[in-house]
Amino acid sequence: MKFEKAVKTISLIGATSLTLFAGASQADWGYNPNNNPWLSGPGYQQAHYQAAFKQQVAEFDQRLDNQLQRILNGMENGKLSMREAVGLIREHVSINRMERQYLADGRLGPNELRDLDRRLGEAGKHIFQEKHEGERLGFQEHRPAEGRRYR
Repeated sequence: MKFEKAVKTISLIGATSLTLFAGASQADWGYNPNNNPWLSGPGYQQAHYQAAFKQQVAEFDQRLDNQLQRILNGMENGKLSMREAVGLIREHVSINRMERQYLADGRLGPNELRDLDRRLGEAGKHIFQEKHEGERLGFQEHRPAEGRRYR
């Protein structure tokens, strides 16, 4: 009888302690980004990560604007025909549309920025190739009619 009472007491104490520990393990202490192992660590702070990422997005937008200016300059100085410029502008608009789609959820993730950056790099190569295609093939520059500009 003593043995049975001891087993019941021990099992009751064990069940009670499991209940208490289970409740404590489910407690929500709130999210603290400073305790996030992916954003914290030696010399790595969330604020630095966000600032660097914002800088990358700003640089991407600046590159996008610069490429559009390169296309327009190529049209004005005769290095790009209307057909070539239209194709390059379509590519530019496609990249811009993709950026808006990625930003539809309110943020631009690192993988999305990487994809946009890759596409922008390809577009830059296409602009260079189209502008220098005549030189490579031995053609003269495309010249718009006198007094006429493409706009």
